[in-house]
Amino acid sequence: MLEAGQRVPMMSKVLINEREVLSIIDQMRISIPEDIREARRVMREREQIPQSAQLEAEQIVARAREQAEDMVRDEEIVRQAQTRAEQLMDESREESDKMRDEMDAYALNMLQDLERRLTSHLTSLERGIGVLERDVPEVADAAEGFATPPQPQ
Repeated sequence: MLEAGQRVPMMSKVLINEREVLSIIDQMRISIPEDIREARRVMREREQIPQSAQLEAEQIVARAREQAEDMVRDEEIVRQAQTRAEQLMDESREESDKMRDEMDAYALNMLQDLERRLTSHLTSLERGIGVLERDVPEVADAAEGFATPPQPQ
């Protein structure tokens, strides 16, 4: 617009079209408040970005803490389960040893009882044989012949 205007001779002034200048001023009046509003919006957004970033960072930290607590809880559960498993294994070993000792004691008692009975029967048999040998000496000689197994030929 200044280039299109006419120069005033001998002066450093330029004549311009008044309507064009007023039109430009009107456009500036309209656009400047809009630019100012846009600048204010940008400033608000700029202020909100750190707040938003801070909020997001706090949320991330909170989630990380929750995950860490969950992991600690899970680790504690695993540790407790391992401890309980070890206790159960110890208890079952003790119970097994106790049962084995009881079974061994029972078997020993049964074998000792059987030995007493067999000894008693053997003693009775030996007495009976002794009585018969005294009463019938010929039977003793014949019994000795039965006592020796026949020889294979």
